[in-house]
Amino acid sequence: MAALDAIILPAVAPLELAGLELHLIESVAAGRSAAVLLVTAAPGQMVSLGRYHLYGGEAVRGGIGAARRLTGGRAIGAGEGWLSVALIAPRVGALLSVRDAALKPEQVMNRYVRGLLGGLRVLGVDCFYGGRDAVTYDRREIAACAFEVAANGALLFEAALAVNRGMEELVHDIDHLDPDGDVHCPMYAPDNATMLVRVLGRDPGFAEIARAIVAGYGTFVGSVRERGLTPEERAHAERGAEMLGATRWLRLAAEPSSFNRMNRVAAQLGAVEARLDVADGFTIERLLLTGDIIANSPGVAELERALSGATLDLPSVARAVADTYGDGRNFILGLGELDNLVRLIAEAA
Repeated sequence: MAALDAIILPAVAPLELAGLELHLIESVAAGRSAAVLLVTAAPGQMVSLGRYHLYGGEAVRGGIGAARRLTGGRAIGAGEGWLSVALIAPRVGALLSVRDAALKPEQVMNRYVRGLLGGLRVLGVDCFYGGRDAVTYDRREIAACAFEVAANGALLFEAALAVNRGMEELVHDIDHLDPDGDVHCPMYAPDNATMLVRVLGRDPGFAEIARAIVAGYGTFVGSVRERGLTPEERAHAERGAEMLGATRWLRLAAEPSSFNRMNRVAAQLGAVEARLDVADGFTIERLLLTGDIIANSPGVAELERALSGATLDLPSVARAVADTYGDGRNFILGLGELDNLVRLIAEAA
């Protein structure tokens, strides 16, 4: 059996992709499927929101569609002009050498982006991953990545590659989609961002790029088998999309009446907010952590539960953060030291 199955989907709706990923996270973790690489594109011009971004708008606004990933991280482009990569493995170290079996969270993207870098080299583009979430060519950002570790231990690594629409368009797309400015986006220009068509001097097309990336991951893991979706996987993707639609997966809104304290900080990947509902001036009823963070969703949920009913003071918040993240069971990237997370919450006003 190949170490990795590769599935190429040139046109898949974002909700169906998320539904498929949810199914594969369960199937791969349970050993019913080999690890899976998905190389996909979506129709239309879109913005891909991270799991923790605030967004209360419609699915399409100003001609720009909105999608929400299962992973955190920054907002990134999607749809026409972009190509997406998702890799699902049964655990973080499953496809790595014994030496890398116990990675620190901040090392995970460094390892799993290597298949993408190898695929780009097949195309003649020598890119670099320098840390955090960005892939660059000649110091210009061309791709971004993020990852999630589910409650069952499965890894979901995702990356988005700018093909013939790039970060420069993303700024304007977010302005159309989110005129209220809830979703942070830095300014991009040709001096700090690029795209594959600009680097190659030609438009290589989805199929050529996809097969190069499959080849890159084949070299990375040792063996890869390209296949199509099974009927069961298609059915699960459709059911997952229906379920996510019914739960209003796209919308993560902070109604003003639900929160009376807020703190927002500039962080490593962009901006991060803590919104709290505090009763009687000191008891935390609810915490909502949002913005440009990469974190495992079970850990974020655990922290929110740990602070429900706690006192809004430095010792109580520090204890909850240490209990959640101190032993390495969970991770949160994008804020630096855990003390920054403590202050973000404790200093909400």
